[in-house]
Amino acid sequence: MSEQTYASLGRRFAAHLVDILIAFSVLLLTGIVMRILRAIGFWTPTVQDPEQTWRTLGVVAKLFIIFAFVLSMGPIYFILCEASTWQATFGKRMLRIYVTDDGRKRITTMRSLGRWLSRWFCGWFGGNFLSLITIAVTGNRKAIHDFLAGTLVLRGQPPDKTPLEPWRIAAAFGLPFVWLLGTFMVTM
Repeated sequence: MSEQTYASLGRRFAAHLVDILIAFSVLLLTGIVMRILRAIGFWTPTVQDPEQTWRTLGVVAKLFIIFAFVLSMGPIYFILCEASTWQATFGKRMLRIYVTDDGRKRITTMRSLGRWLSRWFCGWFGGNFLSLITIAVTGNRKAIHDFLAGTLVLRGQPPDKTPLEPWRIAAAFGLPFVWLLGTFMVTM
């Protein structure tokens, strides 16, 4: 396959920006719902000093908050969408790129999870910057997390033209929303 079939750095970066905005929308919606619940008197925050509240929380509550923070980064969205028949998130779909394994087959949910985890962990150690370089200079346009997960990002659309399953959309946005709302309402 020629080099032109691999997704370019610019296309991948633009798709990622769109996806970050989409993932952020769940956090924004959670904040709006919390404000509405507060305005109608259904919920009243008890937090006066966030730092003091953090110190008084137990280990389980802190883990719930940390997990909520991670969920706000969109892992469920990325994992479920990239393992779907679309093989792409909404941002990738808009920019006509999709994710495959190295054999150009649809990735499994576990491989998609591994891809997201490797991207997340590498990001902690400068891997995002290195990925920009590897996408720009390697022939198959692989980021560090693509090397680790055994995936490729290609231009076009996958051969399977079936629509994205509604349960994936509900899970990708509903699960983080419910977790974030519940965590913040209980701990604040």
